[in-house]
Amino acid sequence: MMNFTRSAAAVLLTCVAVASPLFAETGDATASKKILLSFGPDYDLSHPKTNHGGEWKLSPAGRPALQLTTPPGRDWPGILFNAPGGAWDLSAYEYISLDIHNVDNKDIDVFVRVDNPGADGRVNCISERAFVAPDQRTTITVPLKRISNSPVKLWGMHGYPQGLYPNSTGLDCSNIVAIVVYTGTASLTPNSFEISNVYAAGKFQPPTWMDMTPDEFFPFVDKFGQFKHKDWPGKVHDESELIAQRDAEAAQLAADAGPREWNKWGGWANGPQLDATGHFRTAKHDGRWWLVDPDGRLFFSTGLCSVRTGWAATPIEERDGWFTDLPAQDGEFKEFFSKSYRLWSGKYAGKEPVMFDFSSVNLKRKYGGDWKKVYPEIVHKRLRAWGINTMANWSDGRWARMGRTPYMSTMFYERPKMLRKTGSGFYDVFDPKFAANVAAGAKQWITPMKDDPWCVGFFVDNEMPWGGRTQIAIEALRGEKGQPAKLALTDWLRERYSSIDALNQAWGTGFASFDDFPVDPKYKAPITEAATKDFTDFTTLAAEKYYKTVRDAIKAIAPDKLYLGCRSVGAAPNIASMAVKYCDVVSFNRYAHSVRDQKLPGDLDAPTLIGEFHFGASDRGLFWNGLVSTDSQIDRARKYIDYVNSALDNPQIVGVHWFQYGDQAVTGRGDGENAQCGFVDICDAPYVETVKAAREVGETMYSRRAAVK
Repeated sequence: MMNFTRSAAAVLLTCVAVASPLFAETGDATASKKILLSFGPDYDLSHPKTNHGGEWKLSPAGRPALQLTTPPGRDWPGILFNAPGGAWDLSAYEYISLDIHNVDNKDIDVFVRVDNPGADGRVNCISERAFVAPDQRTTITVPLKRISNSPVKLWGMHGYPQGLYPNSTGLDCSNIVAIVVYTGTASLTPNSFEISNVYAAGKFQPPTWMDMTPDEFFPFVDKFGQFKHKDWPGKVHDESELIAQRDAEAAQLAADAGPREWNKWGGWANGPQLDATGHFRTAKHDGRWWLVDPDGRLFFSTGLCSVRTGWAATPIEERDGWFTDLPAQDGEFKEFFSKSYRLWSGKYAGKEPVMFDFSSVNLKRKYGGDWKKVYPEIVHKRLRAWGINTMANWSDGRWARMGRTPYMSTMFYERPKMLRKTGSGFYDVFDPKFAANVAAGAKQWITPMKDDPWCVGFFVDNEMPWGGRTQIAIEALRGEKGQPAKLALTDWLRERYSSIDALNQAWGTGFASFDDFPVDPKYKAPITEAATKDFTDFTTLAAEKYYKTVRDAIKAIAPDKLYLGCRSVGAAPNIASMAVKYCDVVSFNRYAHSVRDQKLPGDLDAPTLIGEFHFGASDRGLFWNGLVSTDSQIDRARKYIDYVNSALDNPQIVGVHWFQYGDQAVTGRGDGENAQCGFVDICDAPYVETVKAAREVGETMYSRRAAVK
């Protein structure tokens, strides 16, 4: 999520989440129920429509269920159920639920989308998600988030208080036109599961703020950065509560230093002794990939991203009246005001708004004037006590280099030209500036850490927009005259084909010469077998150039540190093969319920790392659950345990990192993200349920992983 060019796949997940019997903190779920779809023996199989590919039949087991099979190689394939009569009026209900039974032999990512007219996967719809294991039965619940009919108008946030969602972001619940059930992007194999028991339930009870006038609603954020019009366990009401929380936690940390089987690095103290190199490395031991700590002990990385201050900074420009008692910009708390760098998306895209950092001002209130010195020590104690042995990506480098907790860092470099002007285009790795810029970035960022034994290694770039096995070549073909990638592709094709006529015959095109390729970002590339092979081969070449250039730059400065990849959200086999060839660890950001079945494609085998995952719930004052929702903090903690255990059971995965250390601001960071995704809240209070879950996993993770066959 900490990204400046979000991939299309990730954007489609900005409102996805959860599998659970009941939606959290709703009214009486038994108060009302409306059957929406029923799959008895007389069900009309011609009623649903395919959605990017999908086949269905009544359950062969005789159950009142519809069995859906989605094809491989398609993005978001599934089935669309139009409402009988054109629309369902679900104004009286809180949520839609349906049951899923995985009848396949592998985990399946299942999505459910509820549509208003004009739904396209981004607007006029609400989506939810479940990761379903083989033979698992689960219920997916889609909360009916209402658009605003109130004079209160809010903007610039991913999540809003119920009933105050802007048009296109929430739903008109009186006009639900369709339900779509589908699987994720470009699966390598078909996916089969059953759908049943589709109904609306829960008696919708409008919250008090839906009837407020603007004068009553604003300001809606209190002095601590919390939602003003709701209460919840742990909410801070005055500064004395911050001090009480501080003192209680200090006693707890003093009494419990961390998992008993860990050595100083967080490695397996009682496990096998491997060669000690003084640096972190990888090894395959008893059929499972591991990290190995500097003392030669097996190490599985459980980490938190963005371990730093500023986790709840939010724009305040153009938001007059939103905040209670906002300090003067030239007063006691002036250090917590800042001017943002140019923002990349959302309401403030292209702007540099003034920000206010609620999380840091609360740290000063909690720990006093010396908080900047005191707080990093507390953080390191917390991580160990919580069963977290890694400071993961985006963390404060000064804190990381304190010699207390292993860390993974990011290497930055000046970005070269993109393959396309807009959107999340791939960098032009054929631009001569690319290699020079990467080398300069490595010298600047890696040199200070090259000999630090606590440094595991480096990520370079984040959620790179690979776009599939042919996309980079196609973007190069469409590029501007003189674009280095276009010139490289042209020269490469000249060598592959004896003449332009030979290329035209293979591609089914009519180019006048090799200099006649289009300059058109929407050009429809040829799809003949020869063209597809050419595009795949050149994309592979580009991926190799990317990974090799970065690897060489890192190793030239720090040969003993690990190259951890670019935290992809997915990669076609040809691209993954290059990652395996050049990365020490191949990293993926994977927001799901399980990664037990996640494998590199084909026969590729290498250590892999989950760079980001998280779960959120809306029961503690925030409005957005992040990329994967849960019903409550208890359910969130349970999902954490299940996810980490699924990674421990996967022989290729060597670590999982949670995004992020602290909750985002209730009014959103610069791009609008306002997720309940932290291990601590905006007032620095740890979520006890999640912390307890992490500690439970930390105590048992080495023995569990060692038992995997």
